[in-house]
Amino acid sequence: MSDKLRWWEDPEQVALLWKRLQVINVDRRDFIRVVTAAGGATGAAVAMAACRREEATPAAPAGAVTPPPVPTPTPPVAVGPTPTAPAATPTPAAAEELAEQQVFRVNFERDPQSFDFNRDLYCGGDSSVFAMLGKFTPDNEAVPDIAERWEPNEDASVWTFYIRKDSYWSNGDPVTAHDYEWSWKRQLDPATAAPYAGFLYDIKNAEAFNTEQPGVTRDDVGVKALDDYTLEVTLEGPRGYFPILATYIAAAPAHRPSVEKYGDKWTEAANIVGNGPFKLVEWRHDELVVLEKNEKYWNAKNITLQRVERPIIPSDAVLQAYENNEIDWMWRGPLGQLERVRSDPQLSKEYQQFNLYGTWYLVPDPNFEPYKLKEVRRAMAHAIDRETIVKSVLKGLATVAHTFNPPGMPYYMEVDDKIRELTEYNPDKARQFLQGTPYEGGKNWPSGLTLTHREEGDAPKAAADAIIQMLKDVLGLQLEHVVGEPRETYERMWKHEIPLMWVRWYIDYPDPANTLFQVWYSKAPTGHRHSWANDQFDQLVLQANGETDPKKRFELYYQAQLIQLEEAAAIYVYNPWNYGLMKPWVTNLPRDRNGNFTPAWNIFIRDYDYYKILKH
Repeated sequence: MSDKLRWWEDPEQVALLWKRLQVINVDRRDFIRVVTAAGGATGAAVAMAACRREEATPAAPAGAVTPPPVPTPTPPVAVGPTPTAPAATPTPAAAEELAEQQVFRVNFERDPQSFDFNRDLYCGGDSSVFAMLGKFTPDNEAVPDIAERWEPNEDASVWTFYIRKDSYWSNGDPVTAHDYEWSWKRQLDPATAAPYAGFLYDIKNAEAFNTEQPGVTRDDVGVKALDDYTLEVTLEGPRGYFPILATYIAAAPAHRPSVEKYGDKWTEAANIVGNGPFKLVEWRHDELVVLEKNEKYWNAKNITLQRVERPIIPSDAVLQAYENNEIDWMWRGPLGQLERVRSDPQLSKEYQQFNLYGTWYLVPDPNFEPYKLKEVRRAMAHAIDRETIVKSVLKGLATVAHTFNPPGMPYYMEVDDKIRELTEYNPDKARQFLQGTPYEGGKNWPSGLTLTHREEGDAPKAAADAIIQMLKDVLGLQLEHVVGEPRETYERMWKHEIPLMWVRWYIDYPDPANTLFQVWYSKAPTGHRHSWANDQFDQLVLQANGETDPKKRFELYYQAQLIQLEEAAAIYVYNPWNYGLMKPWVTNLPRDRNGNFTPAWNIFIRDYDYYKILKH
């Protein structure tokens, strides 16, 4: 490959890719993993720099040091609860034959809105019903799928995709280049009102068409079927990474005849036509979704599963369903049953525990009453008993957090006297901070105060309940607990509409630039996760990004963290772990190059292609 096509070495192209992936809420961790899969250590360094540059460059203070490339992250050392080793993945042998009926069962927590990924990436359906031009491996590498190959022109501003001639829609129609041209233009058509149309803005005139700029029509958009099996995509400029975009589910096709015949109902089970490895055959709303292998899919012969059953089971009922053998994979284990699961002779063998390398924290927004007063925020910080939350509420499936960077990460800050003074559980100190404020003695609090977080299972909910009770007991602060729909709550948080937010951050890469800088640097032109701002803090974290001496760099982050804790801009509570359960008869689990089990999540979504079911 020529130097011009090594897009992962070009900061501009990597920054453009990051911009596109942000449109579909791909987080930094997954973005960096994708670029690393393409470009190795160089890709990782440039990707990390792109994340920092986007926020830092517009407002760098005088004398700021330009951040150097960041070395490839090394896997962090786990620190915290000792995980129970998961059962080894069984390998079929003479004594372990495959079951005659290859059925895999995994729940939805809520009924999908639709299966129209072409119109709405987050429709909530099962993505295996559709196939993109490429697919991701467990290592997040983009490899051919419906396109058997692709190639760029000399500067990668035009990409040509060659469609397989042996792939068909589930009704027998051939999959052609026309399907992708029509589908992508449908997504960009302003009449479709697709919320993630911006994902395709690298295509020439895509943004102009989507935003209804005068004189720009559908025909001006730079995607064209040259014939039934050749798709040419002309971009706004060199885009060496474009095949990655063409591999995401956001670039899924739609079956034009079905859309035109049935309109918004085209993805109902009786109407839908898909081109993925599985097809939707039954959808009893709020009850059950059933998929069957699409024998028309080009690689169907290499997929063992015949059927996937997805009952609608909320998170609070999922363990009972697992124990009743209603599902094979429980991907979010309920906290309330953790001790019983760990002690159960059978469930303990099926137990999978994961360090999530993140932090749950409380954010009192200083733009709202009563959190405008630093004294109120400090009082709250000293009213929360983190040890009790971790040991009694979370049953040890977490570690106590006093700062943002979790244990096991480089530059982790041990709790010294200064950090302890700012974060310790001390009810008397908490009440002292209210002296001289309108809320002295735990009185005169505004009515209707809430603590809000996204629905993410019972662990964060239980911790939030405990925090609410502690704030009431120590400070007399009355809070209503609001557990919001994930997407809507996330959007409100970014608009700074939530006075008191209970939220988490999972590490994207092992460096405090990913926590203290990317989450809290306030001078970015757009995309402020939280509204608190402090000039000295901003200068310290920006300077730390460019410091090459590890000791000096740690001291800069340390001083920045102390400023934030003294302001009580955030109250860090715990570092989460998670667990799931997999039935022993499920084998051939997809794994990355390091041997880690990789169930379907945000990027890699093709786990059904791997699973095999043993006789049981």
